[in-house]
Parts: sequence; C-alpha cells; structure tokens
Amino acid sequence: MQKNLHMGRSPSLAGGAWYRGLSVLVVALLGATASVRAAEAQTTERRVALTFDDLVMTPEVGGCVPAVARAVNDKILEGLRRAEAPATGFVNASRTCNMDPALLRDPLLESWLDAGHVLGNHTWSHPDLEWTDLDVYLADALRGGEALQSLLAPRGAAVEWFRHPLLHAGDTSEKKKGLTRFLQDRGWRVAPVTVDNQEWVYAYVYHVALRRGETDLAGRVAEAFLDHTDGAFEYFERRSREVVGREIAQVLLLHANRLVADHIDDILALIRARGYRFVSLAEAVADPAYERGDPWLGEGGPSWIERWAVAGGGEARQGPREDAWVAEEFRRLR
Repeated sequence: MQKNLHMGRSPSLAGGAWYRGLSVLVVALLGATASVRAAEAQTTERRVALTFDDLVMTPEVGGCVPAVARAVNDKILEGLRRAEAPATGFVNASRTCNMDPALLRDPLLESWLDAGHVLGNHTWSHPDLEWTDLDVYLADALRGGEALQSLLAPRGAAVEWFRHPLLHAGDTSEKKKGLTRFLQDRGWRVAPVTVDNQEWVYAYVYHVALRRGETDLAGRVAEAFLDHTDGAFEYFERRSREVVGREIAQVLLLHANRLVADHIDDILALIRARGYRFVSLAEAVADPAYERGDPWLGEGGPSWIERWAVAGGGEARQGPREDAWVAEEFRRLR
C-alpha cells in the first residue's frame, strides 16, 4: 500500500518534498487546533465558590474583641455585597467573645443570613479529628449543628453543610467511616476545598503586626498574601487540568479574620481578574468532578484535587507555601 501511495504521489511533492509538505500541513492543522482551544479557554467562564471558616471570627492573640469581630464580619459582608458574590460561612458556635450569644454571635450570624448567604456547621469548638476520640468529636459536631439550627429554623431552613476543622476527615478507617455515617444520618453534606492556601500564616503575622503598631509590616504581609492567593489559584487550576483533565468549578477556603476583612475587595478583584464568576457552594459542587467524593484516608487535610490524585494512583503534592520571609516572621512572633 505504501508503494502504491508513493507511486501515485504528485510530482510537485516528489521525494522529501512530499514529507515536508505533509509536515507543514500537520503543523498548520495543529496550530489551528491550538488556536481554537486557546480561544475556547479564554472564553470559558471559570467559577468559584467562596467559603469562610471560623465564624464569627478566627481566634487572635490576646483573645476576641467584640468590636473587632463586628468589624471583621461587617467588612467581609460589605465586600461580598459590592462584588455581588454569594458565600458560605462555616460556624464554630462556641466563639461568642465571652458574651451572651444573643448579644454578639447570633446577630453577626443573622447578618450573614440577612445578606442572602448560607451558613454551615464547622463544629462547636473546632476539634482536630486526628487528636480527638470519635465519640467526643461527633458530640462536638452535633452541638455545633444544634446551635446553628436554632438560628436557621425560624427561617424555615436547616443545616445542610459541614466542614471538617483543619480539613481533617479521618486518619483511621474507624474515624472516617464513623464520621461519614454521622453526616449521612443527618443529611449534612461535606463542603470540599480545592483552592487551599497558607492564609492562616499570613493572617497571624498581619494581626500581630497591627497589634504592635507595625503598619509597614502589615502592609507588606497583605501584599504578599495577595500574590500568594494568585499563585494558589494558578497552581490548582493546573492541578485540576492534570488530575481531572479540565478546570473544575473551584471552592476557595478563606477565614473570618482581619487580613481577609481588610483586603476583601482586593481578594475578590484578583479572583475576578482571573476570569472567575462567583457562584454558590451548591452550584460549584454540582460539577461532576465532585462525584468522586472524598477518598482521602490518612493524616492531614490536602485539597480535594490532591485527594483525587492519590485515589487515581498518583501522589498528593504540596501546593504553594508562604513566602520564606513571612514564615520567618511567623516563627519570630510566635
């Protein structure tokens, strides 16, 4: 067959010219295909769900100050309103700033609901499943869910979402299976995280810098955190393509703290500049990729993308870390 093909080739493509002509044609076709794919990638709308852990506020050095907790929640909600971005806040119901819940915790949580956002259960006191007996952990999760349900019931709503503190979902089969059954029995859905980051390190240094009046340091930390966030998105977009074969609807983890509150507009603008549309958590996890569930069994709490990579026979990779100088400041200030 090859002989007949060569015998019947066009004189204008005789000898090596025929192969060169074919190569040119293939390259042209591949180039055209790449251009189409690039255009499609540029026009494909990225989606991300915003989630905030540790409501009403992540504990800070020196304890919770009610005025600061109010300011943190107000700033985050105002930023979300300006960006017309839905969000899900995850509540540690024990965090009341040592006040009657009706005086601070509940009004702040009500403000999230009044703004149209969703609240989920993050346990009562933020225990680490890896260091807590399963029955103690489940009792803490139940207590947190009951406190949150007392706020949702008058609105005709119920607790739907649960997020593991530290994203630790079970370092033993007993804990993993026990917690899974517990959540299923109550109809609580696990809230995954795909875009993980080292925000907590930056937030700690930022908070201590403000406490000490080191505003220049706080400004440097905030700028570095924005760069870190941009890098985290770039990394997990790439990992999504590597593990899933495409970019999925992402779920971003943030916290209710001063760093995020003070720079919420910059954070959201950065995300939008990467081509994202803000969607609800429910819409994000409707992406078929999340049908893979959470196959992770072991210590630590990596991004769900890394969990899927391991389930597929690969390895979990460590995402972007904090800047070296921020890590050094963190160690110094601790």
